[in-house]
Amino acid sequence: MVATLRSIVDPAWLAATVAREYALEVSGCVLLRSLVNDVYRVDTPAGRYVLKLYRAGYERAAWEVGLAAHVGAGVAQGVPLRGGALSGTVAAAEGAREFSLWRWVPGARPAKPRDDALYHRFGAATAAFHEAAGGFPAPPAYDVFALLDDVLARLPDAADRNLTAALAAEARSRLADAGLERGVCHGDVTLDNVHADGDRLIFYDLDRAAAGALATDLSPVAATPHWPAFLAGYRTVRPFPDPAVAMLPWLDVGLRLDYLHFHLYAKPAMRGTESLTDGWVAQNIAQLRAAAVNLLPADLW
Repeated sequence: MVATLRSIVDPAWLAATVAREYALEVSGCVLLRSLVNDVYRVDTPAGRYVLKLYRAGYERAAWEVGLAAHVGAGVAQGVPLRGGALSGTVAAAEGAREFSLWRWVPGARPAKPRDDALYHRFGAATAAFHEAAGGFPAPPAYDVFALLDDVLARLPDAADRNLTAALAAEARSRLADAGLERGVCHGDVTLDNVHADGDRLIFYDLDRAAAGALATDLSPVAATPHWPAFLAGYRTVRPFPDPAVAMLPWLDVGLRLDYLHFHLYAKPAMRGTESLTDGWVAQNIAQLRAAAVNLLPADLW
């Protein structure tokens, strides 16, 4: 058999699988998105669902559905198989791939332009997720600083390698002693993973959720102009102390390492080396350059 990195499964075959495994009358199945995981819309006479077909090697589909059930309102909800299991497995060309079925989230991604009122609600929704997810057993988040050597190996510019290494070393040191509150993080808090249904915001896509520093979830928004509104909204639900705010730029360094590793390794493997020129690598390097100017003495890099 030919070695396969990833396959696109026939939607008609998946429609039959969903009908059998979930005891649903399926009238259609169409691929919505294929990147890290594959996402399909499943149509039934009773309404729409989302089928998530995970990459080979991912083994937490049932845990993700369980976390959503634990959190409850404000998060997309999974559907058990007719036998009660929370996820299933298909034998794809590249190996076993888990799948889960989710109820269609009402609304749509928040439309642009996006204002402070939206980000205030977004902050409150993020805090509500942190509160509701508390106490759910979760695997630890992976150490993003362990990705440093791989990232450095593919950065072509020596100056960028030096400043990235210096930033990572300082960030790891500062975060180790920061005493940040820990809990279950969503893992990808952006408006790309939210539907707005009127004034209500509903999260979905929990495959990056894990136990870690809760401040990590706030880091992506902290670099936007709407950060004050987001933070104010978060603080209407739960506290977020100023010492934690001070750690956000250092958490952002880890976030950039994570992004760079994805765009330098995983994405080219899925989309080809042409993806290296789509601007995301350059954007994250630019963010690290700006961080070095703001955070490090010049003699460190």
